[in-house]
Amino acid sequence: IEHKWFTFGKDEEGNDLPKTVISREYSSEWKQGDDPYYPVNDEKNTALYEQYKELASHETNILFGGRLGEYKYYDMDKVIASALEKSKEI
Repeated sequence: IEHKWFTFGKDEEGNDLPKTVISREYSSEWKQGDDPYYPVNDEKNTALYEQYKELASHETNILFGGRLGEYKYYDMDKVIASALEKSKEI
């Protein structure tokens, strides 16, 4: 099921739907075969991210972007704004 904001009980055109599926997202430890969604924000992973960021600062043509790439939670409007800003660097 695609996670997205929706109008309860309506489809994209605004038509009433006979049923609605409600699902919830939550953090969990990543396992082989899972899709990565959000970073697990702990001291170990934050330190590892900082090491990658430092190494990348000495290289050319490397940009980190998005929730996983920048290692932080973004609301969709903020991640789009960040992507637009980064596109100016390309």
